[in-house]
Amino acid sequence: MMRKNKHGFLLVVIILFVFCSLNLPQPLTPMAYNSAPASGKVSKDFSADKAYEHILHLSEKIGPRPAGSPNETKAAQYLYYMLEQYGWKVREQPFSKIVGNANPLKPEHKIQVINSQNIIAELPGASPETILLGAHYDSADVSTPGAIDNASGVGVLLEIARILGQEKHQKSYQIVFFGAEENGLVGSQYFTAQSDLSAIQWMLNLDMVGTPLEIDIAGKTSAPPELVDKVVTLARQEQIPFHISRDFAVMTREGSQGGASDFSPFLDQSIPALGLGIAGRAEGYYHRPEDRIERVTLQSLDTVGKFIPKLIESVEVTGSGQKTWDSYYLPFQLGSFVVIIPTLGLRILFILTIFFTVFSVSRSFRDQEPFIQGNLKEYVLIGVGIPGAAFLASFLSGAGEALWQLLKGRVYLWQAYPGVFLTLRVILVLCALLIFLKLLRSLPQPKGGKFYWLIGVLTLTLLTIILGLYRIDLAFPFLFWLLCFNLFLYYPSIILLFIGPYFIYKTHWELLNSQQWPSFYETIHLYPVLFIVLYGLLFIPVLLGALYILEKGKRPWEQMLKRLLIPALLVGVGCVLGTGLIPNYSRANPQPITVQKVWTESEGVILRVSSTDTLPKSLLKELDSQETKIGEDKKVLELPIPSEKAPLQANVSVTDTGERLLNFKMAMKYGRDPYLVRIKLESKKPFKIQEMDDFVPIAKLPKKIALEGKERAGSYALLLERTPPHQGTIQWKIAAEGIVKCSIEVVFADQTPRYSINLPHISPDYKEVYQDVFEF
Repeated sequence: MMRKNKHGFLLVVIILFVFCSLNLPQPLTPMAYNSAPASGKVSKDFSADKAYEHILHLSEKIGPRPAGSPNETKAAQYLYYMLEQYGWKVREQPFSKIVGNANPLKPEHKIQVINSQNIIAELPGASPETILLGAHYDSADVSTPGAIDNASGVGVLLEIARILGQEKHQKSYQIVFFGAEENGLVGSQYFTAQSDLSAIQWMLNLDMVGTPLEIDIAGKTSAPPELVDKVVTLARQEQIPFHISRDFAVMTREGSQGGASDFSPFLDQSIPALGLGIAGRAEGYYHRPEDRIERVTLQSLDTVGKFIPKLIESVEVTGSGQKTWDSYYLPFQLGSFVVIIPTLGLRILFILTIFFTVFSVSRSFRDQEPFIQGNLKEYVLIGVGIPGAAFLASFLSGAGEALWQLLKGRVYLWQAYPGVFLTLRVILVLCALLIFLKLLRSLPQPKGGKFYWLIGVLTLTLLTIILGLYRIDLAFPFLFWLLCFNLFLYYPSIILLFIGPYFIYKTHWELLNSQQWPSFYETIHLYPVLFIVLYGLLFIPVLLGALYILEKGKRPWEQMLKRLLIPALLVGVGCVLGTGLIPNYSRANPQPITVQKVWTESEGVILRVSSTDTLPKSLLKELDSQETKIGEDKKVLELPIPSEKAPLQANVSVTDTGERLLNFKMAMKYGRDPYLVRIKLESKKPFKIQEMDDFVPIAKLPKKIALEGKERAGSYALLLERTPPHQGTIQWKIAAEGIVKCSIEVVFADQTPRYSINLPHISPDYKEVYQDVFEF
């Protein structure tokens, strides 16, 4: 009975210790937030029907709106007209920006020229202090209507513009519809870099309207905690379900975009900002042709549309322009309540935990029980056995996936039901750790167990200090784990073993329920050895803690471990076999398929069907014919189709002026406007573009981006892309030491698909492509 009480008391102490450090946000100078409505109240006569009409016009009548396309220009003209009708002062902000690839996971040297425009509307009030509202109006691709992403945000914001334009206000308002968001927040980055932000009090961005609300606060820095608290309080009062996003993984802050949407560049400029979207993992229509008007519901438009006027009424910010705030706080959501550990609280907790660790280690040395209780052989065996078991458990966690990838002939297995798949992996890891624990206990090993505790504490302390020096909020999961590991010395409890890595679990849960999950899991597939090592390192403290409990715990853990061995083995095998029962794709999360009419100089026109995963057998069977070509990996299928007129005529000429300085000229006559022109240069020896026309404006080229081949795996490559408008003639001068291979690809929308795919669990994307390859 005493033991049960002690365990319960221990759990209460841990919870109290954590939440005693939690502080509700307090105002910071020079900002002040209150709930008093600003003078000049906003009319609450929001019409979801009117917002829906705007969404219908953008997504269905205009259609896909990729950056620089004629459809994006039509959408910009529509926004300009509607804002003027609502009494706003409107102007256009065109831009052409050169973007280099900043993603370390994709090291190819890629340079993009993005052309688009922002639509800026102003509604002056009695005071120059301004609230800025934003949404991007471009869509992800030439075949993506973008009803949810983000015609929904634009439609709601246009209706808000109508409401605001009905009466005079004390404050000034500004609405910005950003272009080229899907290309990496290009429009909002250009706006914040080129505009005077001194009058802006705070910024609110709408990206994908729906409920439950995602209150997005994560960029390279985070939204002010005071602003977050106000938005959360109002959402709770309005009884709107919501989720607070946060950069639980380094990828959000350190990524090429530095955030999820167009509010992030404002945070970079020290302007208070946050975004509203749809909480949860993106469904299968995200950035796909299925993102149509049928996805939009009047109820969600009405909920969010009525929430925003109340929000801009009630949030009062003192001062305008750039501000300072606590940006490394940690928010914790408990149902509809949010509590925050400020940076100061994190630092205090960090220092206290490190001091507690020093005290615990010194106390352990003062105990009569020695650390070294065995011979060298025993320490060598356990020193090799623990890391070996950890890395092997990490490797086996993907055993089920690897087996069924082979048997099913698939690359990915998780798209349809990622939550179920992840649960099976976790169970498999637990089973593997139980089995390896039993094997480790059968080895000759040191007695006493304090050695395990000391190594675990020192490992977690080192990791916590390294992360704490880099970014204090990232250190918190390991800080909490270190605290629990310290308590092992006083209470060797199984509760502490499982609760220690709690915030590591939480990180993965947040990832699973976010738009980052697909890219995170695909990265694991690209670098499996790296992730086996990383997760193996995380399993080492778990094994050390378990071995210490087996030595020091007063419960009969040894007998329990022996009884669990066979069940763990059976459950582990069942998880491996059960992985194959999980459907790869579903109607909600179908397999993306690209269907392209491809014109090549050598083969004429062919139909190319491809996917990042193996093509389904039903599709291969339906398209099978004597002339069908199927790739060895079964990801690409090609078959001839009746000849059609190519969407362009290209003429390429190259002359050598001496010393390997090549004059490159390409004349293209377009039958209609292309979506994208992509040119890739490759050579086994270095090369550099010395002169170039406006295909990539050299005058606008950032100093850190060079028009030269980047070495990778023994060859040099440079990829150039440009959105519309496109020139009919491209002229360059290229200095090359060897033969240069030039691949040209021009992408068009396919308005009349030759072959229409109507199979379950498949999402077809139709395009037309002109390709040519030559060497000089």
